[in-house]
Amino acid sequence: MGDEQHTGAYNSLSIKTQPEILWKVKTGGKVISSPVISNDIVYVGSGDSTLYAIDAQSGDISWTYKTEGAIHSTPLVTQGNVMFLSYDGFFYALDQSDGELKWKFKTNGEFRFQVKDYYNGSFKEDFWDFYLSSAVANDDFVYFGSSDSNIYALDINSGEMAWSYKTNGSIHSSPAISNNVLVTGSWDSNIYGLNAATGEENWIFSTGKDFETYIWLGVQASPSIDNDVVYIGSRDAKFYALDLNTGDSLWTKDAFDRSWMPSTAAIDSNAIYTGSSDSFSFFSMDRNTGEINYATNTKAYTFSSPAIDDEMAYIGSANGRLYGITLKTGDIQWEFATTGARTDTLNIFDSKGVMDIERYKSLTKGIGDMPTLSAFMEDAFIQGGAILSSPALSDQVIYFGSSDGYIYAISDKP
Repeated sequence: MGDEQHTGAYNSLSIKTQPEILWKVKTGGKVISSPVISNDIVYVGSGDSTLYAIDAQSGDISWTYKTEGAIHSTPLVTQGNVMFLSYDGFFYALDQSDGELKWKFKTNGEFRFQVKDYYNGSFKEDFWDFYLSSAVANDDFVYFGSSDSNIYALDINSGEMAWSYKTNGSIHSSPAISNNVLVTGSWDSNIYGLNAATGEENWIFSTGKDFETYIWLGVQASPSIDNDVVYIGSRDAKFYALDLNTGDSLWTKDAFDRSWMPSTAAIDSNAIYTGSSDSFSFFSMDRNTGEINYATNTKAYTFSSPAIDDEMAYIGSANGRLYGITLKTGDIQWEFATTGARTDTLNIFDSKGVMDIERYKSLTKGIGDMPTLSAFMEDAFIQGGAILSSPALSDQVIYFGSSDGYIYAISDKP
């Protein structure tokens, strides 16, 4: 999301017209991790358990590093390090120049959140829990959340733990930091504000807790911070603005058609911008009141978080499309379809990217348990090139990953 406050704002010329592929790199798994660009190198993880360093201009792979688990976190590049969390239960620090391991830190395990199977009431992995927590750095410390319910603060140079803070649920939200306050969400439905230096609790804010059906439960999104205000959505279908220093509520918005709000918000001087799940929309909201300026139809689940520049927003959707949207009006100027979206034979999404509800119902008829339904959705997202990765922007080029296994670089440069 561009910086340690997760503003999602990039200093780049806008991509206003239909972009073309500059290059794409095929990996061996889904690319849910979001790319980070530093010194003309793109760093991004893949479901094939590999961290890739790719030349931003040519698409040539500079180096790779193999772990023992899928990498569904976004790498942090800082102080000559590339740092990320893997499903193998380790947090890694690699040398930025060559990918050599500097150190790794073992958590108590990384795994998907468990929710009630609405077919039979047993607890199963949540298909929609796509991400692991991504790290943020401040001074000589790096911070991230873990499925083991802890927020960790590590020494950047040694990997030694400075402190940890225990919550009551897995943490797949990525912490943001401002004015020595570290903020993150947890699957326990709480948002935490901690002293970044000591790990002491400053405040806790509770969102909706649904322990009956486990549907309206958990903070999956990551916080964004600007001018001492924390902006964050929750799976309780609400979006919140909180005081950074006290955790007090400044406003709450509840007008999203009972949709989860899993996307991290981008911020500019005029508004905040975020995606949504079941409302199939990209929202612009007033920073001060939460009033909705507009809702742009993205035609499918939009877990991707937006990247913005001075004029445009860019966000991916589960239908395999990346949208270029005018910030002021919400008008879609262009859409780019992934390889998966163009070659999909399952056709849950039609040729225009609209979800075909009747076809979905016919294909899932007879399924009687959540693991089988999750396997079906997994295949549908892979075949359709769903974009769960969030785009990054540099020098009029957009970089993003797709569930079809590709890392893309696209632009409208002449």
